[in-house]
Amino acid sequence: MQAIVVIILILALLLVIFTLQNAMDITINVFFWEIKDAPLVIVLLTCLLLGYLIASFYFFPKLWKLKREYKQMIKFNSELKELHELNHKNDRKPINENADPEGIELDDDDNDDSTFFKD
Repeated sequence: MQAIVVIILILALLLVIFTLQNAMDITINVFFWEIKDAPLVIVLLTCLLLGYLIASFYFFPKLWKLKREYKQMIKFNSELKELHELNHKNDRKPINENADPEGIELDDDDNDDSTFFKD
């Protein structure tokens, strides 16, 4: 919490310095309008704020859609986990300790007389 307060104070100090350095007045021409003696700081901060608002209006619908899809996927994932746990709870089989580690059982009985090649 204290770090946030320090950061806010530093940003406020930088804003004051920026304001003092850009205190001159300018004339702005926008299409057919002319705005005389507008402070440069106000013009720059207004442009910055408008850019932020335009970007926000453009990206918020996409952000809402992604959040909704994310919540649906979390719900679907939890349902799949519950289903998976229920299936495995009912299908428990004892583990064969002599099973092949690769999962394929091979018959290696050499004592069997039914070999392919007969002498």
